[in-house]
Amino acid sequence: MIDFKDISVVVQGPVQTFENRKQDSGITQKCLESVREHLPGSTLILSTWGDQNLKGLDFDELVINDDPGPNIRYFKLDGTPRYFNNNRQIVTSRGGLRRVKTLYAVKLRSDNYLTGNRFVELQKEYRLRSSEHKYLQERVVVSNIFTRRYAKGYPVAYHLSDFFYFGLTQDILSIWDLPLYDDATDPKQQSEFSEKSGFPIDCTQMFWISALQKFNPSISLGGLLDTSNGALGDSDICFANNFVIASPEQLGLGLCKKFLGKARISRTKGQCAQWQHIEWINSYKKHCAANYSKLSLHPDLIKLWLHRAWHVLPTRLETQIKVSKRARKFRESHNG
Repeated sequence: MIDFKDISVVVQGPVQTFENRKQDSGITQKCLESVREHLPGSTLILSTWGDQNLKGLDFDELVINDDPGPNIRYFKLDGTPRYFNNNRQIVTSRGGLRRVKTLYAVKLRSDNYLTGNRFVELQKEYRLRSSEHKYLQERVVVSNIFTRRYAKGYPVAYHLSDFFYFGLTQDILSIWDLPLYDDATDPKQQSEFSEKSGFPIDCTQMFWISALQKFNPSISLGGLLDTSNGALGDSDICFANNFVIASPEQLGLGLCKKFLGKARISRTKGQCAQWQHIEWINSYKKHCAANYSKLSLHPDLIKLWLHRAWHVLPTRLETQIKVSKRARKFRESHNG
């Protein structure tokens, strides 16, 4: 068991609200207090922006970052830019992680919180690894929220959540110590329409691929649904060999309100499109434990397959229609 004093928790992001990104009232205080409760003795680092109200917040170290502002990833088909906070997330994550002095670290969003510490045990529970697509020194524990197996009805590659990470500090820093993304500048050449899959690469895919390219520069995706050149199989092996994927309940992770209730990610349709811990275990056995014949056929897996057959796969027709329409608009905008 890892001693909590060997863990630093980097709470990254705005303290309450930032540039129209509202958060639950008092959520950052709740986040910090939850770390004190569930990881007593750990070092607590708050990595945020200037001009934030820090009154009443309990932390061991404060990192104030310069705001890089929102970044333009691509342009809509009508030529207007799409803004994201990717660079802001990189800056607060790497800024805090660079200050960590302990062997292990947690990256935790300032609008989420801990409900337990089961993730500490999970990190050491699956020790077998293969040499194929082994990029991290030890396994990193991640949430299955936004770690997608399917998107728009189709399997997706390298869609790793950016919510929660626990593992060796050097591993998490290797994932988040990224250069900032340049703004897109050409509405025609940098359109939201992807030639390969009809949709731009997701932000979570983009972060993870940027990290992977430090180890293997050949890894890339042409869009959200691009699975060419064996990307899907390589992604599965990569997840099996470098991570432990589990639900928030299994980790001890609490989510803010915007991800609960009627939120798309909390509905059955959203949940069943994500990696589930039990299917990650099967992938682990297949790729790392060399006992493929002993894969688990658990009732939960059967239920998952049924949910996907009902909620996920039928959306493929809707996606095909949408891609066709977007392709037509893309051609029209380029020929105009």
